[in-house]
Amino acid sequence: MLMSAKEKGTRFERQLKKMLEERGFFVVRASGSGSDGVSPDLVALSSTRHLAVECKAWNGDAVYIEKAKFGIMQEWEKRTAIPVFVAWKSPRRDWRFFPLVALKETGRAFGINKADLETGMELNDVVGGSRKSVEPTGKHVP
Repeated sequence: MLMSAKEKGTRFERQLKKMLEERGFFVVRASGSGSDGVSPDLVALSSTRHLAVECKAWNGDAVYIEKAKFGIMQEWEKRTAIPVFVAWKSPRRDWRFFPLVALKETGRAFGINKADLETGMELNDVVGGSRKSVEPTGKHVP
């Protein structure tokens, strides 16, 4: 039986939630975040790091976020001072993370194309499991 896009998205959100929890984060999954449009899919908190994630599991050439949703995420990031990342799970590949500033305006949306996939950060880069860390602006810091 084929899984609906919503079921597939939920499965991958839960997968990423578990991965973050295994790294010591308390993670809240925003049920219905795709339909209400006012919050990221996941909010992950630890004693030293906070981040929010909009999850995209997609096999296409690009992932897009509608301008209205993108604006809401920018405002969410500004009000909370918690960086928001778009996490893209492409088949047979690890999650890649992109700060909002990495998305490119395409007219009706903001997006990342498959050519940019390798430039995305790995999970350890985002959560501080490696020497790299990220400021809310998306800049890498040592």
